[in-house]
Amino acid sequence: MSVTVIIPVYGKPDVLNLTLQALAEQHYSGFSVYLVDQGGSIAFEPFKDAFEHKLRLHYLDTPAHTTVSDKRNRAIRQSTEDVVIFLDADTIVCADFVGEHMAMQGAGHDVVIGYIYGKKGINREELNYEGKLELEAFMRWFKHESGRSADEREKYYGPVQDQLMQLQWPWAVFWSGNISVSRTALQRAGGFDHRFKGWGIEDIEVGYRLVQSGYTLTLSRAAWAVHVPHEVDEAKRRREQTVNARRFLRKYPTMEIELFFLKLLDWRKDSAVVPATANTIPIDDSLSQRDEMSNVMQIVVQMVTSSYDTHLLLVGYEAGLFALSQVSTLIDPREMSEDLMNISGKKVYTLAGSCMPFEALTFDGCIITTVWTMYRPEMIFHLLVEALRTSRVCYCLSPGTEILPLLAAITSLKKQGKAIEYSIVDIVDPNMKLVTCTDHGIVQVQEGGMLDDSGRHRHHSYI
Repeated sequence: MSVTVIIPVYGKPDVLNLTLQALAEQHYSGFSVYLVDQGGSIAFEPFKDAFEHKLRLHYLDTPAHTTVSDKRNRAIRQSTEDVVIFLDADTIVCADFVGEHMAMQGAGHDVVIGYIYGKKGINREELNYEGKLELEAFMRWFKHESGRSADEREKYYGPVQDQLMQLQWPWAVFWSGNISVSRTALQRAGGFDHRFKGWGIEDIEVGYRLVQSGYTLTLSRAAWAVHVPHEVDEAKRRREQTVNARRFLRKYPTMEIELFFLKLLDWRKDSAVVPATANTIPIDDSLSQRDEMSNVMQIVVQMVTSSYDTHLLLVGYEAGLFALSQVSTLIDPREMSEDLMNISGKKVYTLAGSCMPFEALTFDGCIITTVWTMYRPEMIFHLLVEALRTSRVCYCLSPGTEILPLLAAITSLKKQGKAIEYSIVDIVDPNMKLVTCTDHGIVQVQEGGMLDDSGRHRHHSYI
C-alpha cells in the first residue's frame, strides 16, 4: 500500500521545520508529503531545498480565507495514495510514526487514531531551534525532561481499555492532528465539510460519518507524536467551536449529537442523580388524560389555531395537540413508539430543542408543552432562543407553580437585547398558564439539516 501525509500549514516555519525533519528520519520510506498553505504564509523554496533528497515534498497554495477542510480536501484530490495520514504542522512524530500507521492499515484497520503527547504542558520557549540538531534536541528534551504530558483523550481511552468503539461517542476522539484513513473510507465518507469555518468540530464530523458508514476507529499508541504548544486566542476558539457545533447538530439533528454537545445530559434537572440516557423516558398521555386538562387543551387549541392555518411546531408530545392538522412537526427528548414516529404527514425528531434543524421562521407558531419543566434553567433559555428563531410566535404551557424559570429565561433574552414581548393568561384553572412570546428583533437565517425524504442522513461528498 502507498501512503501520503497531508499537513495544512499557516505560518510558523520554525516548528514546521521540526515536523518535516521528523518525517525525513522515518524508518518507513517511500511516502509523499503534501504541504497545503493559504495565502503563501510560508516560503516553500527553503523547505524544498532542505528536504529535496529526503522527502517527496509537494506544495499547494490556496486563497487566504480557505478553510482547513478545503485545504485537506484539495490535497486528497491531488494525491493518489491508498492511505492518507493527516498531521498538524506543529506536531513532531516518532521515528516509527508512518510505519506504525501502515502496519495498522495493513492489518485491516481503515481508521487509525494516533496518540498525541503534550497537547498541554510543554513550554515552547524552552526549546532551542538551531540548525540540524533541532530535532535531536527536541526529542532528547521530550524523553528525559518533559515527563510526557499525556494525550488529552487519555481520560476516555483508559476506561474502555483503548477499545474506542465502546465509547458512547467514538467519533469524538477523531482529532485530525494524528490520524490515518484509507482512501476508500475517505471517499465513502465524503471528505471534510468545507462549511465548517474556524477552529474545531470539522474533524470529528468526518469521524461521525466514518462511524455511520460502518468503519471502526482503532487507537495506536505506537504511532505517537508530540504537539508543540503555541499561543491561541481561547475566546475566539470557543466562539468558532460553538458555531461549528451548532452547524454539526443542524446537519445531524439526533439526540445522540445533541447530548454530546450538551455535555452529557446537563440539560435535565435530574441529570446529576439519574444517569440514564434521556431517550429512555417513556412518552405518556397523562397530561391530556386528566379531566381538568382536557378543557385546558381545548382552549389552547382554540388560541393557537385561530390565527394560523398550517405549519405549527410542537415541542413536547401531547396527544390532543399532536393530532391537530396544523401541527406538522414534533420535537421531544423522550422515547417514542414506532406508531408515533410513522404518522403520515408528521415529522418527528427525538431532540431536546437546544438546537433545531430548521431555518429561521420555518413555522407559523411553536407550542411548547410542559416538557420544559424537566429542563435545567440554561436549557430553557436555549429552547426559547430556538423556538423564537424558527417560529413567528411561541406558546408555552406552564404550571403556575413552576413559571418562574420560564420568566427568568425571557428576562435573560431581553437583557441580551432581544425585543421580546410576552403575555400570560390563566387557562380554566389558574394553576395552568399560557405564556405567549414574540421576538421583534432581527433573526439570522441558519442552515437547515441534511435529511433525505426517509429521515435518514445523507452523506455529501466534498472531495
